[in-house]
Amino acid sequence: MAAEVYPSEEKTEPFTPEELQLRLGRSIEVDEPGDAQHDHVPLDHLVIDEDHHKNGLRILVRPLTKSRSVSPGNDNCRWLTLRAEVGNPNQPKSKVLAVTQTSKDINFSFRIPQAEEGDRPPLWCELYYDPASDSLILWNKSEIPVVLARLSVSDHASGNYNQEILPGATRELSPGTWRISVGIPVLDFRILEKRPATLHVPSDSFESPPTRSLNLSSSLGKRSFSSDDFATENAVLEKRLRPDDTNEEDNDNVIILLGPKDERLVLNSTRTKEIAIPNGHALLQVQKDETLAVPGDSESDGYQLTKRDQIATTGASSVYTAEHSNVPDGVVTVKVLKTRGPQTDSRPQDAMHRNVIRQADVWLREYQSQEDLQHESIVKLYGGDARYLSLYMEHVDGKDLAARNVWRDTTTDKFVGGRTDAIRILKDIAGALHYVHQKKRIHNDIKPANILYSRDRGAVLCDFGLSTRTVDPATNGGTPYYVPPEFIGQKLRGPASDVWALGVTMLYVLRKIPFPDARGVRGHPKQLYWMIADLNRRHGQSSNRTSSAVAQMQQWLSEVNEAKAQLNPRDKVEFLVLQMLTPNPLQRITMGKVMHELHPEKDKIPAR
Repeated sequence: MAAEVYPSEEKTEPFTPEELQLRLGRSIEVDEPGDAQHDHVPLDHLVIDEDHHKNGLRILVRPLTKSRSVSPGNDNCRWLTLRAEVGNPNQPKSKVLAVTQTSKDINFSFRIPQAEEGDRPPLWCELYYDPASDSLILWNKSEIPVVLARLSVSDHASGNYNQEILPGATRELSPGTWRISVGIPVLDFRILEKRPATLHVPSDSFESPPTRSLNLSSSLGKRSFSSDDFATENAVLEKRLRPDDTNEEDNDNVIILLGPKDERLVLNSTRTKEIAIPNGHALLQVQKDETLAVPGDSESDGYQLTKRDQIATTGASSVYTAEHSNVPDGVVTVKVLKTRGPQTDSRPQDAMHRNVIRQADVWLREYQSQEDLQHESIVKLYGGDARYLSLYMEHVDGKDLAARNVWRDTTTDKFVGGRTDAIRILKDIAGALHYVHQKKRIHNDIKPANILYSRDRGAVLCDFGLSTRTVDPATNGGTPYYVPPEFIGQKLRGPASDVWALGVTMLYVLRKIPFPDARGVRGHPKQLYWMIADLNRRHGQSSNRTSSAVAQMQQWLSEVNEAKAQLNPRDKVEFLVLQMLTPNPLQRITMGKVMHELHPEKDKIPAR
């Protein structure tokens, strides 16, 4: 199945950096810094054996404090004694904190409490793992600048250098040893390369010479071959492994076929060829019928993924079907969030860093929001892998309501289903939302593209990446055409906002309006689009943008009112939609009431 690529229609807005408050608590806390007691053995000299590598070890941390007292906080951070040379008892030992990245870890943070004198705020820095590289993104969340120094010599830095990281600023850190100082050194940490996934490629997809093995050495951005005789063969491999679709958003992520320095790559003449992918995003590079062996934290939690059909791809994610070795039914839908795109090199570095952070937090929010939801009209989540920002979900044999040539007419942008479809969609999604609201959560992005539908299965709600708890502050995330009127000026969002969004969606399903998101496409005769965050900017912050956003949303709300006037209040379904679009959220119908009206025999739909 060919991928559907409509980047111009993807208008869902993510959380702003200020909203990214959800964390897993993967952190350490160290005492107030004093005279640093440095170990004699540099972190770069410590030997990491194969067992450590297999367990997902990514960071070595050495606090430079008076008492070296550290509270690891969780099982993924533990003290480890290492030597500079394995097997030599005369080598000095060095005790460091070893941080592993599990399939649930998007970041790691460290904190230092406020100085007793009160003249320095607490120190707080976070390190986000980048699924597309071995690098980590450092985010200074302190209220004070910190000084970052690289202690390792690399191709890009011939010696030590210092750079000040201002509050809120970010930096991309490549593997090696780094030091953070606040007047005096606070801690050293060494970033390790991640354990690569292995690609099993069908042999018949290559045109290659007979079996042979070759020594390959590489560094990032380089390829060197031990023999020119094999250059042609590996060029074929690399070309075959590049995405075929020139519109694919991750074309800039070239698969590096070479392993770590001096690693042997064996090209077999059997049914498959094994290729290590030491860098880049393996789940975005795997192609149809290829099998990816993903290493685990132990021998028991690794898994294999065989890609089948591409469902959709946008600048933010890639969705495809695959066979998962740990899922009983085998076939799953894989959703992979992207952190890099074809414009990576031209974008400011800070924008790329923020995208890594934003996508990681969106993954975490969607995973945590959906992992305990069990409802027949909500896509079942089997699991996820933070190392790749991937989610493994139930495969629903149905297209979303925005799918062209399926549920949406390509010429008119109108829904092509009938009244029976509309009733089924309203019943199923109202039931799903009632269940979600009873769980004290808000979906925040109800729209046709997030509802899968087939006449056999019914309607199924998906994409909980912007979900929040009802007690959380109102988010700026979402898609503007489905934001309720009470958001303007008041910034109010809650379960009632999901009801409004479903009401707008039902106007489309009942064929009262064309597909709303199409209005954001360039060249549309009635183009209309605004940023949700611009609706409530504080005084003095881009007042022109605010007034423009408010004016455009009010224009849209007037069109919604015109569509509401077409609803027949004597028709049960249309009357329910009319009540879902009540301007006052306190008077707006609830999903529980909708369910009662659609299922009068059920006075209560219990939460599960």
